[in-house]
Amino acid sequence: MEKFSVISIDMFQTLVNVHSRRNYIWKRILRRKYTEKLAEKYSRLMGEFIYNRFHEDVISTDKFVNLKSIFKDYFNEVFLKTGLKFSSEEAAKIWANEHTLAVPYPDTIEFFKFIGKTIPICLVSDSGIDMIFSHVKKYKFYKVFISEEVKAYKNQSDGDIFKKVINYYNTEPEKILHIGDSSSDIIGANRVGIKTCWVNKNKDKWKHDIKPTYIINFLRDISYILGLEKENKIG
Repeated sequence: MEKFSVISIDMFQTLVNVHSRRNYIWKRILRRKYTEKLAEKYSRLMGEFIYNRFHEDVISTDKFVNLKSIFKDYFNEVFLKTGLKFSSEEAAKIWANEHTLAVPYPDTIEFFKFIGKTIPICLVSDSGIDMIFSHVKKYKFYKVFISEEVKAYKNQSDGDIFKKVINYYNTEPEKILHIGDSSSDIIGANRVGIKTCWVNKNKDKWKHDIKPTYIINFLRDISYILGLEKENKIG
């Protein structure tokens, strides 16, 4: 069992469930045309950009571009492809706003209650400030690293956002465990020597050469990795 001095963790789809806001996003965009079937269709199209493009797109540019600008372009491509008449800029604002309303997963509170009193927890998020501020104030983070503030995303090749975590805590990278749901969480942290834990809620197959140090299906399972299952088991 490894000993960690710092836990670094992602926010969206790790601590809070953005998918819970899917229908609300598309109700605001589709308006009178809204149906659950159409919401599913457009969510699937946007998912192709989020999961297949975003984490690669941020690697290919040296200039930092904020999330709303990136997703404005994605929405524009979806709207052109489908013929939907709606402002891509307004859609990106709606998408960002709905992130602020995402609900925590059932084991999130327990994670902070049990892990937070044992190991300091910091947040590392590919997020805009306005998307995440409502969530940050709910949880006891020792430090917060947000892409819009740092001007770097997790999967960028220099690993700058994770280097800031290492420098802030002045510890060896292998003493830090980063927990997240995306390839950027795992590949970006691994690039600078930080150990990783992939939260695989959907039991997907890992498709990348760089592999996570650990894989769990629920956040509560992290207590076993940290050796806290006997006295501080989550859930």
